[in-house]
Amino acid sequence: MTHNNIPHPEMVAKSEEVRQAFTPQVRDYLVSLFPTSESYDVLHERFEKSVTGFYKGDPEKVKECEEARRELELAMSIIMAIRKAVSAVDPTVYEKPEDPHQKSSTAGSALAASKDLRIRFDKNGHPYCSLTRLPGSKGYEIWFCIGEPGVEANWSLLLWSTTCQKMYLTGLNRTLTNYLKIRGKRGNEVGPWSNMIILPPV
Repeated sequence: MTHNNIPHPEMVAKSEEVRQAFTPQVRDYLVSLFPTSESYDVLHERFEKSVTGFYKGDPEKVKECEEARRELELAMSIIMAIRKAVSAVDPTVYEKPEDPHQKSSTAGSALAASKDLRIRFDKNGHPYCSLTRLPGSKGYEIWFCIGEPGVEANWSLLLWSTTCQKMYLTGLNRTLTNYLKIRGKRGNEVGPWSNMIILPPV
């Protein structure tokens, strides 16, 4: 992304521009532009029915088919672009739907809790987490807390990762004690919390 490597002050300014522009009204308008499953069904069926006329060579039917295809392609592009954009938060949304008869045995099993979440440091002193892979998990959520860890409201999502090794803990305030825990995730299903670990201040 274009803002990934800009200096912090520029990021603050850019984010402020987004915050000012991204009003509830703008959000609602953006959502209104997304195709619904019902509207997509209509576009798909319209194009599917027009294909027969296209191959018959009737000029009117050819024009109708081409218009139907353009509308379907636009809706399809919007849906795929949205899925690709939000895959940064949940990569499972960009996977093809599974045939229920082809799901693996692990897909229906309950997600387990990690018991070996640990912190390591690279040669530059940057902290990262690792754990043993959790069967059935599509990814992992790391949450952190700088307040009383016994209060659920104090916990916030730090990062989402599709790997269980070398998950770098960026964005933490290292002048404070950070409490960390992790859980596996599969689609909308989340597993139990891991053991809690502590990252001391520096």
